[in-house]
Order: sequence, then C-alpha cells, then structure tokens
Amino acid sequence: MMDEREEDDNEAWLLLRPVEPLPSQCCGSGCSPCVFDLYHRDLARWEAARASKDRSLLSGEEVQSCSSSLSPETFLAFSITTVDKVTKDTYCARFALPGNSQLGLWPGQHLILRGIVDGLEIQRAYTPISPANAKGYFEVLIKCYQTGLMSQYVKSWKAGDTAFWRGPFGGFFYKPNQYGELLMLAAGTGLAPMVPILQSITDNADDETFVTLVGCFKTFEGIYLKPFLQEQARFWNVRTFFVLSQENSLEQLPWSYRGKTCFGRLAQDLMEELVSSCRRKPFALVCGSAEFTKDMARCLLYAGLDEDSYFLF
Repeated sequence: MMDEREEDDNEAWLLLRPVEPLPSQCCGSGCSPCVFDLYHRDLARWEAARASKDRSLLSGEEVQSCSSSLSPETFLAFSITTVDKVTKDTYCARFALPGNSQLGLWPGQHLILRGIVDGLEIQRAYTPISPANAKGYFEVLIKCYQTGLMSQYVKSWKAGDTAFWRGPFGGFFYKPNQYGELLMLAAGTGLAPMVPILQSITDNADDETFVTLVGCFKTFEGIYLKPFLQEQARFWNVRTFFVLSQENSLEQLPWSYRGKTCFGRLAQDLMEELVSSCRRKPFALVCGSAEFTKDMARCLLYAGLDEDSYFLF
C-alpha cells in the first residue's frame, strides 16, 4: 500500500514538473530573462519543493492582472480594445492600460508576447509603436505569416480578448540631443522601434537631433503608417526616404513620394550616399530581418561608421 502511495505521489510531482521550452519558443531577441532562464528557475524551485515534499513552494501565479507594474519575469494580462488590419498581412492592436497609466517603456524598448496554439506555448518580441508617454493604452504592429504559429494566435484576436505580455527589454536608451543625427534603417515591421524614438524627438521642442529615416518595403501599398510618417517629415529636423524592392515606376507613386523614393534594395552605393548626406555625424539604428540587419551592419562599416556608431535591434 505504501509503495502504491509513493508511486502515486511521484506521478503527481512529475505532473507538476516544468516543461522545457522548445527552441522555437525563444523569441531570439537576447531577452534577460529568456524563456529558458525562466524554465531553469522554475525547475530549481520544483526540485527544491519535491526534495522537501512541500508543494507550497511552487505557489505563485505566473499571470497577474494589468494593474501590476511591468515585469521581465511575469506575464501580465492586458485587454485588447481594437484590432485594425493595416495591410493584407499586418495588424495594429491596441491594449488598454488601467486608469490613465503609462506603459513605462523607454522609446525603442520591446515586450514579449505569449501565445498558445495547439497546446504549444510560443513567445515573440514586439515593440510598441505608441508614444512612450501614451496614457491608458499601448499599440503594437504585428505582421502575420501564413505558417506562423504566433500569426495564428494574433489572427484570432478580437476586441475584449486578453493577451499576456512581459518586459520591458532592450539595450538602446535614447536621450534627447545624445546624437547629432540618427540614421534609422528599417525594413518592414522593423519600423516599429523607430516610431516612438522619432515621436519623442519631434514632441520635444528642446531636442534638436536630426533624423533621417529610411524605410525599406516591397511596394508602396505596403508602407506602414504613411500618415504618421508624412506628418513627421514636416518637422524641420526630419527627413524620410523609401526603398521599394518590387516597384519600378515613379509615375505610379503620389507626387509627394517621388522625390524621396528609389527602387531595388538598400545596397552599398545607396548607403554611402545616405551617410554622406547626413547633416551631422550619424548614429545608425537598424531593425529588420536577420539578413537585413547583417547586410546593413556591413554596409555601414564600409560607409565609414565604426561599430560603436550603430545599434542593431
């Protein structure tokens, strides 16, 4: 009878054992703590609890309500207020913050979203595009892929649903007038971290940082946040350029875009032209796919920038 009890007890403990994440569950953004860090922390807690046969040591909810402060280790629940389709495969979701509170991120920092699809937990990094000082809400731009697990989860969102986030993360902390000029190089949704940084500059009359923003997209229709970018380009210290890889006719573009759009890819010759056209010594910010980021880092070095003169998101 004791053996059966011990066997049942062992099975009960094994059911409580934390499940090691799959490699695909890591967002790959270098977050600290990573999903694997959290797993090892929980595993150590489980082993200590099992050794002392004290299940109370496992207590502590992983998810808290959104009235709590952001935490890199704990997922918080946020209510979705709107989900808007920006392009055929990209959505902008707005999340409510309690009262008139602020999210508390530095411009350019990101959060980790947790989703569950077919019983598998997945985590991905996203940067809010709302102003850093936005009160009562934050917004996230998310591109969905046909075979992406997180994409399946995001496509299911509707107003009133709840999503779980932790953070903040990110190693770039912008300070007003820290650089003479920011050269922002963004591909697709890599535009996201540039948006709050840019807005923090134009919202601050004392910040005289020049900004050259280069957005790389496939088509004109695929350019995100056109009204916002057009509005920002009216400021005396902001310039915007666009590189379209699947367009070839300026006549098909609105007049306001023809003088600041080129076709193809952002290659070495164009990079050197952009760097030389900067009005002050630039500090570059780069965000896009892993391939885009690698290419841009190489081009910046060949264009004369040092490794400490750019940041790769």
